[in-house]
Amino acid sequence: MATRTDFLAAIAAGALVLALTGCSAGAAGPSASGAATETGATGSPTAVAEPPSATATDAPVDSPAAALSCDTVFTEAEYARLADDGLELAADPFLLGPVMERMADDGALVCVWNRPSSDVAVWYARLEVSDEGQSWLDQMEAEGWLEDTHQGDGSYQAPADYDSNYQPSVMLDDGVLHFASYNLLLREVLELQ
Repeated sequence: MATRTDFLAAIAAGALVLALTGCSAGAAGPSASGAATETGATGSPTAVAEPPSATATDAPVDSPAAALSCDTVFTEAEYARLADDGLELAADPFLLGPVMERMADDGALVCVWNRPSSDVAVWYARLEVSDEGQSWLDQMEAEGWLEDTHQGDGSYQAPADYDSNYQPSVMLDDGVLHFASYNLLLREVLELQ
């Protein structure tokens, strides 16, 4: 009959084998490519699945909108401009007026980039409204939003008194309402390309 010491030694040996074969509970930090890796028994890194990042949308997993996040909505050129301007994604964003607040209340993807210790910011929100899109536009028109005939892109611009520093625009496209702190930003939304 095995003694308690023999039994504990067998457990320790088993744990050591698991650790050496890469089945340990801890994973290594991110690799140069950004994916977490673990070192296997051969010493070569093997990919470890990372949990998906959460977005503010409730889109089904197989939907292209499910992959949207504040890091994927714009063109690469726009992200480069944001970085060049010293703008960083805000963790606790301030929303730009009542339309953006209503969108956020309805589950919109809300993204705000700002320059630290500054009032300079860029706002974007995306909300799937399906067949409710026209009622959103009707309500905004009642609040003074007008179709931007100067741009001619089907966007609507907020009234001049919407905010003291910004005059945002919205665009309805394929059942999705896009909000941007200025009209030209809508041109940098990948989904509107």
